[in-house]
Amino acid sequence: MNISRRDFVKRVGGTMTLASAGTLLNAAGCLNVAENKNQPDQPKPNIIWMVSEDNGARWLHCYGNKQSKTPNLDQMAKDGFLYTNSYATVPVCAPQRFTWITGINAISAGTQNMRSGTEIPEHIKFYPEIFSELGYYTSKGNDAKTDYNYRGRDADATWDDNRTINWKNLKNNQPFFHVFNTHSSHEATIFGEFNPEKDEAPKADDLAAYHPDEPEIRFIYQKYRNAIARMDSEIGKWLSEIKENGLADNTIVIYNSDHGGTLARSKRFLYNSGTHAPLIVKIPPKYKNLYPAKNTGQKVDRLVSFTDFPKTWLSLAGAASKDLQQMQGNVFLGHGQEPEPDYIYSFRDRMDQRLDMARSSRDHKYLFIRNYMPFAPVGQFLDYLHNSVATRKWYELYLAGKTNDITGRFFKQPRDVDELYDYNGDYDNVINLADNKKYRSQKKKMLQAVKKWQLEIFDTGFLPEEIINPEIKKHDLTVYDYVRTPKLYPLQRYIDAADLSLEMNPKNMPKFINSLNDEYVGIRYWSLLGIINLTFFAEMNDKKAAIDALRKFIAQEESTACTAFASWAMVRLGDEKEGFKYFENNKADINKGCIYINILDWMQHPHKLDIARQIYYSDLTINNTMTHKILVNMLKISSSPEELELIEQKEKQRGN
Repeated sequence: MNISRRDFVKRVGGTMTLASAGTLLNAAGCLNVAENKNQPDQPKPNIIWMVSEDNGARWLHCYGNKQSKTPNLDQMAKDGFLYTNSYATVPVCAPQRFTWITGINAISAGTQNMRSGTEIPEHIKFYPEIFSELGYYTSKGNDAKTDYNYRGRDADATWDDNRTINWKNLKNNQPFFHVFNTHSSHEATIFGEFNPEKDEAPKADDLAAYHPDEPEIRFIYQKYRNAIARMDSEIGKWLSEIKENGLADNTIVIYNSDHGGTLARSKRFLYNSGTHAPLIVKIPPKYKNLYPAKNTGQKVDRLVSFTDFPKTWLSLAGAASKDLQQMQGNVFLGHGQEPEPDYIYSFRDRMDQRLDMARSSRDHKYLFIRNYMPFAPVGQFLDYLHNSVATRKWYELYLAGKTNDITGRFFKQPRDVDELYDYNGDYDNVINLADNKKYRSQKKKMLQAVKKWQLEIFDTGFLPEEIINPEIKKHDLTVYDYVRTPKLYPLQRYIDAADLSLEMNPKNMPKFINSLNDEYVGIRYWSLLGIINLTFFAEMNDKKAAIDALRKFIAQEESTACTAFASWAMVRLGDEKEGFKYFENNKADINKGCIYINILDWMQHPHKLDIARQIYYSDLTINNTMTHKILVNMLKISSSPEELELIEQKEKQRGN
């Protein structure tokens, strides 16, 4: 009889640990260990996974940054293999952690929005559980990261030890899988003020093309290089401890960051700066048959997506295909290696309280990005990001008209619908080739790849949370199951409707008007966005039909999210009186989600400031701190010195 450690513990009850269960079952010959038929008969390797936070590949010396000091990672690259094309699936931590813990893209389960409260089905397994079934002891130490961005069964409880690093324990429970996490390079390390009389701001040879060359920005570059050096020292300490504890010969060591970062336009965004991440794998000679290249010290150019990681680590541990069925990535290393894909993909949706939707595809030469909400600036105000003096200085320069086409594009409204970059020659992604006729076929091919992928993984992002959450509640389903029910979520229709909304062709207006009566809320939603897009990107001579249709729509629509977008469309089309009624009469909706405050901020009409002031100076309490700070920023950039002083006083009273 074969049985997993976890099932054995469930059957016998009590307080037996998984490790103890494994010892008993091994002795009895009953441990259920999945067999990787392609793997030769050799001891299973230990696996240690070291993750740093918020640092893209561009910050490491071994990836070409001559101003950074990373001797330990440089040596690890010489002793192992440096992957040149490793990319985050989502450029922010919590949704990426969900993608890792399950091997399922967060947009496939509805967990892609930062700080999501989405529930997931019980049948989804976490990779520590699968390692346990393979006979591995699992632990993670020096790691406070327990936020996997979902609601439901506790993934953290599936580790044998989810809090400590105990080398004696690991030595006694081989094979093991252990995770380290270092916070030394986190975004918070660049917070704080710049004092020109005390602080150094040396020339930044690694200054990105989109960043203005200002002392405040150079200061933060240097500050972050120092953080990278501290992170490298921490990695070096762990590498030494592996060796000192006699585990180096039996242990595969993996290092990567959780995404790019951390200065503005990197973390949270789909450019190279946000997704291109370091990946170094060190494999002991004992497992030379697993080498991805002939000799250590060589670089590996294969395209690797972060979605590939859990599937690959499990494959190295001997997992069979049946163990990896829920995983959506590709095995990129070892005997179970799968063919390199033509493209890898990334996504961006809500980041904190800022709404957005963008998808990207990438091959060995080009990066393609589709922006589904082009009316929103890429660099819309986000309080956490503005904790850095570099971001604030950059924003200040933009507002003062002191940026150019390259340094100011981050804040431009509206932004480009499609972006295409030859990233080998344009690493900073500042030369958009999407509208160049020469690259038309390339753009079309990469867009088709995105749409094919969206269908394969059931992209949940075509309904914002304020629409999909009431829908799943009504049908008593998780988002995961809802989007896999075609009669509830007709994904192909939604993709087509979104594409139509981005054509910017005034001839589509009758289609949008007609679709406002569609039975599916998603079709109505994308039709509204199509109308809004036309007001930004096209000339329309006859607006009356659209205004009349929107007036009727608002009177009967049940979705407050759709009502908000329809009201904004009315304002954009010129009927300010009717359009502003929703925002005047439903100020409390600012606490029901993100849509109210985001639309108010995106508006280019002066009356939005009157409404913002009414909310700010009223007795209405804004529950979400980040929502409150968006409101404050709207007022600050338009305030007189007297009002600015009043706002500062009120914010001090609030403790901000």
